[in-house]
Amino acid sequence: MNDVVFPAPKQVLKGFLIIAALLVSSIMAAQVPVEMSKQKIVVAGKIFYMHTVQKGQTLYSISKAYNVKVDDITHENVIPENGIKEGQMLKIPASSTPPAADQKASVTKGEVPIPQTNVQTPPKTTPPVTTGAGAATATTASTSASASIPTSTSKSPATQDPRFIYHRVLKGETLSSVSREYGISVRELKKANQGLLFPREGDYLMIPRDKVSVGKAEKQQPQVTEQVIISGTESDTIAVSDTLKAFTVPSDKTVITELRGSVKVAVLLPFFINENSVRSYIDSTKKDSKGKKIYKEVVMPGEWIYEGSIPFIEVYEGILIAVDSLRTLGLTVELDVYDTGGGTDQISNLISSGQLIDVDLIIGPVYSNNLSLLSSWATGHSIPVVSPVPLRDQNILSNRPTLFRVHPSLSVAQDISVAELRSHRGSNIVFLYSDTLMSDPLTSEYWNRISLAMQPAGPDDSTIVTPQYFTGMIPRNDTYRGVSTFEGLLKPDRENIIILATTETPKVSSAFSTLHTLSRKYSVKVMGYPEIRSLETIDLKYYYDLELFIPTESFIDFNSSAASSFIKSFRKNFGTEPMAESFAWRGFDIAFYFIGGIASHGSAFLSDPGIFNPALLCLEPDFRRNSRNDGYENKGMFIMHYRKDMTIEVIKPAHPGY
Repeated sequence: MNDVVFPAPKQVLKGFLIIAALLVSSIMAAQVPVEMSKQKIVVAGKIFYMHTVQKGQTLYSISKAYNVKVDDITHENVIPENGIKEGQMLKIPASSTPPAADQKASVTKGEVPIPQTNVQTPPKTTPPVTTGAGAATATTASTSASASIPTSTSKSPATQDPRFIYHRVLKGETLSSVSREYGISVRELKKANQGLLFPREGDYLMIPRDKVSVGKAEKQQPQVTEQVIISGTESDTIAVSDTLKAFTVPSDKTVITELRGSVKVAVLLPFFINENSVRSYIDSTKKDSKGKKIYKEVVMPGEWIYEGSIPFIEVYEGILIAVDSLRTLGLTVELDVYDTGGGTDQISNLISSGQLIDVDLIIGPVYSNNLSLLSSWATGHSIPVVSPVPLRDQNILSNRPTLFRVHPSLSVAQDISVAELRSHRGSNIVFLYSDTLMSDPLTSEYWNRISLAMQPAGPDDSTIVTPQYFTGMIPRNDTYRGVSTFEGLLKPDRENIIILATTETPKVSSAFSTLHTLSRKYSVKVMGYPEIRSLETIDLKYYYDLELFIPTESFIDFNSSAASSFIKSFRKNFGTEPMAESFAWRGFDIAFYFIGGIASHGSAFLSDPGIFNPALLCLEPDFRRNSRNDGYENKGMFIMHYRKDMTIEVIKPAHPGY
């Protein structure tokens, strides 16, 4: 029998007092009046009140004041575990059934709200709005959820906030374009319309009258009121459809001379601040004369940086220079930076805290599990998330329409290589794979693409395509046997192109070594995956002698004025120069491209990134997606061709399907 320990009388009393105090505080909170806000916004065709929580108010009292369920409020807002706080802004769905008092509603001691059913209220006007389309007819609307648009030129001050002009968003309008129309900043516009990041056609924006520039107010169009249907349960997410829209193909470079407005950016990278704070360690690698370990404290030098932090510090350095460049163009950039570490706790805490709810762009995180968690949340809030590094999860874009993958997958690299192969008709193409029976889907898909693309184009097409299983193993002291195996695959009368469908170092190294020997007798060229560039065990001379073709998503022209300017800024800010392989180049391009695109085109850029094509340092972004429900993948890649004269030719191919 298990022992049962009963609490002492004092413990019982203490617990009772705590519970009693909680009950009293709940009762007192219910007595705090809740006044309905006059500030409204429309998101995705749905009207919301913007309510600022006052001291003592609860979700229950607020829900009763607005005649909605508590669940309706929690569904639309990020509620901390310890409840709402004074000063917190809540987005309250406008109920289709009006509360007993239209403009003011409260829960006070002794009052219990009585549910109203089928209550008819006198017709009243909705807030007047302006549109960018010009003159329109003022109308009056009933409070019925399905009422049609009446026709009256009157307006009722009791149904609008006189401090604001109500602007109805037209197709193609953005926060930037509307702010310019009224001569206010994007920051001021966002402040007046909290919760609305990217307005859609039909949404209403509240324009603060006291912020409108002199002369702009005089040019305002005649005000018009319009009924907005409040029925349905549409959530604040990106609308998707089954039909995939046509994307703009990046062509001429976008020239930027000026940017206005404000963009708020959150940078989520694993800087590993805790690891960098450790400045010493115990070295036990040495032993004394008796064989005992010597424990010696080693202090890190002042310039020491934790190795795992370096690439992400470099990305951040590039972001800082990009932000500085954008600010010189007139754009206000608010940058919030977070150390995410290696786990998911920091991401979960950021999401639950609500700190990311009002950002326009998130750069990072970098690990697939963190990115998966954050991008799923961001989809529900229409916030774009940019992944700046290679990812292991090949399917991470699925059902995440606001996720942007900068580093292309191997599937895109295959498409680029196949496109290059088409210009080598008449060649002998040998497809080397190292997984038995092509069990890896990436390998089998690659082979299928090549065999389909290189089918004979006509009776005179002599192209040969052959698959060959290759283990990379050559019997010890029998190099000739390995060479003879390869030689049987080559043709002396034509160009031989070897496709390396593997990134495993021993196999790639073995193939290069053997093919280099045969290149003295045969015309041999090699195509490989992007990862081959980073394999340190391969003699660089092999790349040139075998005329390696390799797809890559980045290339830096160090002779360009842009690269020189970046190096100069980097040296000025950080006292050193960026290495060719530094992630700082990529950090600059990502920040400049996405922040500049949002500032220039708003939501239009996020749905069709090809409309913004600035000159960058190392990237040529070309974002596309396979369906409206999926995220965007960068398909802009180069082909690097190592030539026998020890030069590199950079080819910018058109992506297949354009």
